[in-house]
Amino acid sequence: MVEGRGNGTRGDFRDVARVVVVWSWFVAQACGVVPVAIAGYRLGGGESIGNFNLAGYSSIVFSAPHGSPNDLTLEGLSLFAFGHQSRYVNPFLEAEIENAQIAPETHSGKVAIERLYNDFNLSSATTLRAGKMLTPVGDWNLTHAAPLVWTVTRPLATYYSFPVFVTGAALRFQRPADVRWDAQFYVQPGRDAFAEGGDYEPYQYSQVAGFNVHYGWDPLNRLGLSVQTASIEQSGGASQILGSFYGEFTTGPAMWEFQANFTDIHGGTFARVHNHEEGGFLQAVYPLTDHWFAVGQGEIYQTQEYVARARRWAVGVVYRPRTAISWKLEYLDAKGPPVGEPTGVYAAFAVLF
Repeated sequence: MVEGRGNGTRGDFRDVARVVVVWSWFVAQACGVVPVAIAGYRLGGGESIGNFNLAGYSSIVFSAPHGSPNDLTLEGLSLFAFGHQSRYVNPFLEAEIENAQIAPETHSGKVAIERLYNDFNLSSATTLRAGKMLTPVGDWNLTHAAPLVWTVTRPLATYYSFPVFVTGAALRFQRPADVRWDAQFYVQPGRDAFAEGGDYEPYQYSQVAGFNVHYGWDPLNRLGLSVQTASIEQSGGASQILGSFYGEFTTGPAMWEFQANFTDIHGGTFARVHNHEEGGFLQAVYPLTDHWFAVGQGEIYQTQEYVARARRWAVGVVYRPRTAISWKLEYLDAKGPPVGEPTGVYAAFAVLF
């Protein structure tokens, strides 16, 4: 992780000015005020330069938590760079400027290396990935980019009991003639490289190993299972076994998503309230028009640190004028221990580019 905090008010002002310029362009483009400057470019499709593709996403979030000051934050400005050079040389990089506060105070945030890996295509059905990558536990973690998810806040089940990133190797199997099946085996022999310890990484893990398998009837109807073992460093080296069951399905026009986790924790030198973490969320999305959607989400989650369970529900609306753009407004009610975002009103504008 590379810290990007500015030096004094002048540095912060320059950082915020850059943020405002970039976001002014995105908002203008989203509203159709200005034409796209690059011939053939389509918002959300990235830009190809030779054998490389440059793309990314960004999100600006307004938070009004109960009992705390409101704030406006550039939650993330992320750049993807993907290259297809040969069967064995296919590098991928995701670098992100995250948590740059715009108001009421200004902070330049930090620069993080989210992903850095290479794919080796061993055969038409088998890929070996080496480097830092997203952990294949559930759907949300793999598609967590703000324009692709329906809520501003993130369910605890999608990050709390496992590492969101692993640094090591993953072996993926997918038959080209039957893309409905997908299986991955992955291992992290040490610690995560560029470990951030941010909002979505409450623990640091080492000695991680696991597998994920999912089956989809179509892109909107699928089920998956993840199993993982790891060592939790904050628990004095406690060992953890995680099982996660997740899926997406439709009933008429409504779209549903769920994830349920159970972990068994044993050993370690630090005291904890529970020897397990468990819980899950259920989310429903209902289209009101072609571009407006109603969203509802409920969750119950038990963590190892607190006696009480976290009980959270959220309701909101999402406006998607284009596939690559999302405007979100939601109310979150969070009861129980102080994990995840607190009760309040949250709004966001997110764009893929």
